[in-house]
Amino acid sequence: MKKHKRGDEMSQDSFFWKELLTWYIENGRHRFPWRNTKDPYRILLAEFLLQQTHVRKVEDVYEQLLLKYPDISELARADTETLKEIIAPIGLNYRAERLIKSAEIICSQHNGTVPNDYNELRELPGIGDYIANALLCYAFDQPVVPIDTNVIRLFTRYFGYTSRNPRPRMDKELAAKIRAHFEGMDSTREANLAVLDIAGLVCTSKKPKSTECPLFEKCCDFNSRKE
Repeated sequence: MKKHKRGDEMSQDSFFWKELLTWYIENGRHRFPWRNTKDPYRILLAEFLLQQTHVRKVEDVYEQLLLKYPDISELARADTETLKEIIAPIGLNYRAERLIKSAEIICSQHNGTVPNDYNELRELPGIGDYIANALLCYAFDQPVVPIDTNVIRLFTRYFGYTSRNPRPRMDKELAAKIRAHFEGMDSTREANLAVLDIAGLVCTSKKPKSTECPLFEKCCDFNSRKE
């Protein structure tokens, strides 16, 4: 019985990646400027701005910041109020102070180079688990998995995972289950981006476009609603 279940799970997993990555090639949000670079500074800027902010609102602010502060040394010398004014349209202006402080530390303690080490990244103001892993994944191509609510939503719906933690993002057991699906990949960069995009465009928190989803055939949530 156990062996049969494992076989079903492998089949579901293989289907997931095959269909998802095929969908991503044609439908992914490839146009975002931070998707077309591996510059750690640019990705650091983007990830700070994307925190708790809808991706569509970020692009203009991101471009303005790069024009004003083209490299991390310029950001380290930025005036806090000026930076807050640029960030104002997307809110959470406290990010300005954290960005400047992080840039100062990177310049003074890391010779102006964004660290490629998880623990060193976590020591920077405003960088938690998600941003640290996002930087390692998208800038340094390390095989890590940044997990946010979008990632959790897709994996819990498709694989039928649950969490007893009122804040699933803090559920280490759930995170381990999700990360297990990425094991063996030389690079998780494209896989992570594909997960984010299908969660943001199709497997949305409200009114998911289930019939448009390439994964619906083996999705636990979709099939449980059919029964």
